[in-house]
Amino acid sequence: MPIVSMNISDSMKRFLKRMVGTQEYKNSSNVMRDALVRLMSSKEDGVIGPVSLDKTDFSNLIPSITSSIIITLPTYHSKLDKKLNRIEINYHSSIIHKSIFTHQNIKTITYVMEDTMVNTQSFITELNAMESLQAFRYIINEPEE
Repeated sequence: MPIVSMNISDSMKRFLKRMVGTQEYKNSSNVMRDALVRLMSSKEDGVIGPVSLDKTDFSNLIPSITSSIIITLPTYHSKLDKKLNRIEINYHSSIIHKSIFTHQNIKTITYVMEDTMVNTQSFITELNAMESLQAFRYIINEPEE
């Protein structure tokens, strides 16, 4: 992964430390990566801020994508398992397949997900922010036109 250096204010630095301190993120790089992913998804979808859609249903205009996500983690880690379960519950309607393979105290979980790019990126960001993940890979398939 390329390294990007940047200058930030003291208040931004304190915020980064606070985010890492809450153990929601593993390190400052993950906080910045999450912020950029969220910004990219909002800009690419043409959304700049909060949007009120009233009662109009635009779901047919937003393409659904399929993605495959693979994570590896220690087999017996109750705190990690609880956090993973909470994430899975939040995205249960998007996860169309899940498989688990365990070998030598390493658990490999594969997800196949179908949802919008925004929700897929949110799921990926939440998984990637988990501590103690040993590996994390994903593939996003572009929707056919």
